Amino acid sequence: MKIVQHRLSKKKKGSKNREKQRIKLAKLHERLVNQRNDFLHKLSRFYVNNYDFIAVENLNISGMVRNHNLAQKILDASWGKFLQILSYKAENAGKIVMKVDPRGTSKGFKYGELDRDYNASLNILERGLLGLGRPWVPAEAEPLLVEIPASSIIEAGSPLRLLGVVH
Repeated sequence: MKIVQHRLSKKKKGSKNREKQRIKLAKLHERLVNQRNDFLHKLSRFYVNNYDFIAVENLNISGMVRNHNLAQKILDASWGKFLQILSYKAENAGKIVMKVDPRGTSKGFKYGELDRDYNASLNILERGLLGLGRPWVPAEAEPLLVEIPASSIIEAGSPLRLLGVVH
């Protein structure tokens, strides 16, 4: 895309070649948007199909993009759009998406010396369940030993199929 944009900037304004290059750039942008939307829909469908309850942090995305070091990456990942897609798919499927306050979710090691991100995910899940009025006792205090890449979720549909649990 960078090369196509550079080529466009070198073309003379009003020329046919500039118009052709502008159309190439527009098609590249459209392809990128379509790829991103496809991934977001597949990922949200995976979560809705496999979980009855999903807890997420209620992040202030518009405030986070004010940090110029992170802004482009946050916007490219489409966090807000993903949460919107996840919420409406979960609602249509009769599943629950609970947004929790993000303050302090990654601080402290309430569940022992675990990976910081995994510990934060346990804190988010606990807050979400408490928001529903349900107590939470962790069934396991260790993360899964098997890592499942995102590509396998998209291709196979379920990571359980990769583990041989579901045929």
